Amino acid sequence: MVGNNILGRIRSVLSELPNSEKKIGNFILQHPEETIKMTTAQLGEASDSNSTAVIRFCNRIGINGFTKLKVDLSAEIVSADEIDYADIQSEESINEIKSKLLGNAFKSMEETISLMNDYDIEKIVELLYTASIIYVYGIGSSHLVAENTAQKWSRIGKVCICPTDSHSLLTMLTSAPKNAVFFSISNSGETREIIELIKVAEKYHIKTIGLTQFGNNPLSNRVTYSLQTVRPYENENKRGATSSLHAQFIAVDVLFYAYAAKDYESSIEKIRRSRTEINRFKN
Repeated sequence: MVGNNILGRIRSVLSELPNSEKKIGNFILQHPEETIKMTTAQLGEASDSNSTAVIRFCNRIGINGFTKLKVDLSAEIVSADEIDYADIQSEESINEIKSKLLGNAFKSMEETISLMNDYDIEKIVELLYTASIIYVYGIGSSHLVAENTAQKWSRIGKVCICPTDSHSLLTMLTSAPKNAVFFSISNSGETREIIELIKVAEKYHIKTIGLTQFGNNPLSNRVTYSLQTVRPYENENKRGATSSLHAQFIAVDVLFYAYAAKDYESSIEKIRRSRTEINRFKN
C-alpha cells in the first residue's frame, strides 16, 4: 500500500467523528472510486453533508486538503489487494486459522507503515539519541511492547528502563537526570494511569513520547511527540489485542532501526557483541 493510508485513517477515527463527518467517512469507505472523481461540494451532497464538513474531515484525518486526499486515495485503490481483517470462526481448520492470522498481522503492519510520518520519526529519533535515559512504560498488553522497546535500545548501549510498577516509575520521574525521556505506550490513548504519569513527567520538564492508535485521544494530545499506529479491526472477544500488538511492534521496529541507522556500524557491533555473550552464557 502506498500514499497516506486514507482508508485506514478513516476506519481508525470513524467512531469518534461528528455525525456530518462520519457520513463523509462512511461514503468514502463504501465508494472510494467515486470519491476521487468528486469535488468537495459533490462529496458533501452525496454523503448528505456539506463541503465545509469535507474540509474539516480532511483535517481530522491529518490530510492537507481534499485534493491531497483524492491523490492518495487514488494510489491506494490502484495498489489495493484482497487481504482484509478476518475473524476466526467456530470449527475452522488449523490451515484457515493460520491463513487468517497471517492476513490480519500483515494488514495491521502494512497500514501502520503507511500511516507513519517520516518527519515525526526523525524528530523522535533525534530526541531519543540525545536522551540521557529512556523510561518506557505500558500497561497490560502494551507492557509487552514496552519491554520489547527497552530490550532493543539496551542492546545498543542506551540506558532504557521499563518498570513493572507505576509507583516505581513515579519515583524515577521525580528524580530523573537532565534530558531524560518518558516513552509511554497505550493503544487506546486513554489509560488514566499513563496520562497521570505524563503529567508528572511534564512537571519535571521531561520530554514525552506516546505510542498510540491514530486519532484524537488524551495521550496523543498531551505528549511532546506522538507516534501513531492504525486502529485495526479488533474483535475483543475473539482476538484480544493481537492486531494492535502487531501494529505497535512494527512501529517500534521502524523507530529502532531508524535510530540504529544514525550510527549503523556501532549499533551492529553492539548487537553482535551482546549476541555473542548471550550464546556463551547459554553454553
